[in-house]
Amino acid sequence: MKTFAKYCILLLPALLAGCQSSFLNQEPFDEFTDAEYWRTEDQARTFMYGFYPSVFSGYGTGTAHGPFLMGQTLNDDFSSDVSQNNLQPEVVPVSDGAWSFTNIRKANYVLENINRIDANTATKNHWRGVARFFRACYYSNLTFTFGDVPWYDRVPQSTDEAYLYKDRDSRFFVDSCIMADFTYAMDSVRQADGDLQVNKFVVAGMASRFLLREGTYLKYHYGSNPEAVAMAEKCLRFAKDAALVVMNSGKYSIAPSYNALFTSDDLAGNPEVLMYRHYVDGVLAHSTLAYSYTETQAGLSKSLAEAFLCADGRPVYVKEAFWTPRTAEQFFANRDPRLKLCIRPKYYIKGCDCQPYAYALSGFSWNKFMNDEEAEKLFANKAANPLFNREKNITDAPCLRYAEVLLNYVEAAYELNQLNPSEPFTQTDIDKSINLIRDREGVEMPHLGMAGSNPTVGGVAYDDPKRLEIENAANGEITSSLLWEIRRERRVELCLEGFRLNDLKRWGKLDYVWNGCNPDIRFGAYIVAADYPGKADEIVFEDPSYTEGYILRNTQKERDRPVERNYISPVPTGQIQLYEAHGYKLTQTKEWQ
Repeated sequence: MKTFAKYCILLLPALLAGCQSSFLNQEPFDEFTDAEYWRTEDQARTFMYGFYPSVFSGYGTGTAHGPFLMGQTLNDDFSSDVSQNNLQPEVVPVSDGAWSFTNIRKANYVLENINRIDANTATKNHWRGVARFFRACYYSNLTFTFGDVPWYDRVPQSTDEAYLYKDRDSRFFVDSCIMADFTYAMDSVRQADGDLQVNKFVVAGMASRFLLREGTYLKYHYGSNPEAVAMAEKCLRFAKDAALVVMNSGKYSIAPSYNALFTSDDLAGNPEVLMYRHYVDGVLAHSTLAYSYTETQAGLSKSLAEAFLCADGRPVYVKEAFWTPRTAEQFFANRDPRLKLCIRPKYYIKGCDCQPYAYALSGFSWNKFMNDEEAEKLFANKAANPLFNREKNITDAPCLRYAEVLLNYVEAAYELNQLNPSEPFTQTDIDKSINLIRDREGVEMPHLGMAGSNPTVGGVAYDDPKRLEIENAANGEITSSLLWEIRRERRVELCLEGFRLNDLKRWGKLDYVWNGCNPDIRFGAYIVAADYPGKADEIVFEDPSYTEGYILRNTQKERDRPVERNYISPVPTGQIQLYEAHGYKLTQTKEWQ
């Protein structure tokens, strides 16, 4: 049994209880930890297992999803509906689980106790590095969610109220602390520590993810603020350099099968996977396959489905200005092979025969996390097969893969060049990232080239007509044609893996999920009604009198246009009131004041 699968049963019950308690109400750690606990490296390792599920949650557990597939409530990979109408609550909530410092407190507790283990300096530094890595991950998510947050680098005692109830520190200060933690971790954590354990390259890969996210957020949300511009450049350089640590290691490569990354019962040894979550029958399982095979799907959007290029490497609307395929066969023909690996090449319409799968309200049914060939063989006896049973799915979840690191690298390199022209961005950057991904066996798409700020394919420059159509209607900076293609590759390669909403937030492009800017998010597949005689009445077109057209998914209230507060969360009122009760002030997020 893999170690990572066992953390849920190995952790001390007291530690598990501590993970659930509120940071501000929690008793000091020494009240639930044996005074003799910190003696061996194995004890340190066991304690660290408590961090893994929240950072590498994968497909989640039971019926609770991780970030994959349905881990975000609003994502333009999914077609819009009234249930997803607003991005944020209209009023500040009393509580918010994201405003939590429990795991940060645990990381600080490790740092204050690790010196007690009987080990050499390098071993102790390794575990300090692991603790600082996890602290950096938690703080990265806090700053992205709330902006300014209080920085804690030691365990607050209940008697130290001035420290316990300190106000929010500057986002830029916290960013510098995050980079210091990642730096220490990359310098101290072992290059290899066994399967499913944090190592130097996992640290570097995650640092590239979080610092790219932070650097671009600062770039696109803080304007010409000198401190923000300087910090954005530091974050982007860090992201690029961290990605290079992985890329130059020689340890990872693009796997020969895209589908196998998401459908394997054991990802051990997969050359593309830096970290995964392992599931074991009877110990730890998930429901992603059961939902995907047998549950009704909201369905994917026209916007996502059309983002996949044609087989010749050009966008669909470059090839044909008024591209309107009237059948699934026409839509899926001569496209990027990843399209069929992510979306089933048939429309699944409510009221019609969709066997062996469930229908999708948009017609576009996802299949990224399953092997349909295998499923169809087993469908006749599905009741006995764990593929179709909730809470019994055991496919492994790739939590960090090499393709993402390559995409982090190329985007960071491009954005860094825009902030500082002395940081070059060349065709070589594309060749060792996007074009490596496109060379994957079974994908083998034409290479992306560049001519100045323009993308090329086969030496010929092109510009997706959708770019200016959407960008002119959206808030913010106009995205260059080359950056549009870099972002497209990210959207396609990582679709349904939980990145898209955060990507739109960091780019300042939530307008993409507003139909006034991007009507395609409201639509699904184009169908001719006569081809689907059993079509349910709620499957309608934009004009109900039409007998063919794009399925209209949102038939009720249109989504509101995003505003600034949709990019950042408020501090819950319960925390502000708690501070006040102790005579201190916790400042509310300015967009929510």
